[in-house]
Amino acid sequence: MRKSTLPIEKLKSISLRKIQKKVSEITSEFNKEHDKVITYSRNFTISLSNYCLNHCSYCFYNHRVPKDQDNRNTILLSNSKLDSLIDSAKKFDCKEALILSGEVPDSFQIVRDELKARGFASFFRYLVTLCNKLLDMNFLPHTNVGLISFDYMKELKNINASMGLMLESTCERLSMKGGVHEFSPGKMPEKRIRFIENAGKLKIPFTTGLLLGIGEDETNRIEDLFLIYELHKKYGHIQEIILQNFIEKQNIQYHPIRPIPIEEILRIIGIAKIIMGNEIEIQVPPNLLMGYEKEAITMGITDFGGISPITLDYINPTHPWPQIDYLTKICKKEGYELKERLPIYEKFIRKEGFCSKKIKAVINKIM
Repeated sequence: MRKSTLPIEKLKSISLRKIQKKVSEITSEFNKEHDKVITYSRNFTISLSNYCLNHCSYCFYNHRVPKDQDNRNTILLSNSKLDSLIDSAKKFDCKEALILSGEVPDSFQIVRDELKARGFASFFRYLVTLCNKLLDMNFLPHTNVGLISFDYMKELKNINASMGLMLESTCERLSMKGGVHEFSPGKMPEKRIRFIENAGKLKIPFTTGLLLGIGEDETNRIEDLFLIYELHKKYGHIQEIILQNFIEKQNIQYHPIRPIPIEEILRIIGIAKIIMGNEIEIQVPPNLLMGYEKEAITMGITDFGGISPITLDYINPTHPWPQIDYLTKICKKEGYELKERLPIYEKFIRKEGFCSKKIKAVINKIM
């Protein structure tokens, strides 16, 4: 598989037009032997609790941020709401259950009290019970709840189709005074890197990515893409990289003087494709790049991520998911087929040690 051997300074100096040319060469090489496909997952989000140990200044999801009537804080998702979500997900033929929460929500007494009232000794035991319940109902869990221990990851591996954790950025100044991660111990780069590495050691099909426009620069982004690629080269476990641009929200503390322009987003998409070649899928959230889908396809994206017919984007609730018909037409115009996928990519289903018997049993039932 072709990948970049260009140094960081060379990638920084290359023009957008030349990036596009290199991306075209890489995708053409792949398309000679494969169908031209862009994928998405029909999912629904189960937001268990937005109580979070971290306090990132760009985050609206966090329980400390004032919410309106439609975005209230969740100490612990009620059983009735969970059952209602699952019923709707069945009706809309969702395959993936994206399980989301703040980091270590049971570090808060109010969450511990609710867990105890429901008979759970910890948030993790509650999470395990939920994953098993979802599997019994033929949904494939994808868990993204922040940092957890190696042993916890090992237990979740058998009951999750895949897992995720955004690297976000390893830029050190983000954790310094005035940085967006100043009050976020879980966002220390070494902790995120260790988590992604542990996923590799455990052979967990994994999603990670960068958050763009939070105080990092292009050098930081390119360094992080190489870091992710090196981890994948060592363990072979990264399915996809999300390149997610920061979006302004009400009541948050972070308001950049210069929001990241679309040209920079397209550049890093193309640079990611040059670095990863055709080994790792490049994903952008389509609700955050509305109107620029064609350009993103040209720069090498291969996936639109999870698109839910029933739940909103809890991180960016004012940006609704696009309709599948809308994306289908755009893809067709660019010569691609939009195709539904599972939260575990096909090559990882086949790859030795990456897909548990429980997950394979559910896949066999729903496919």
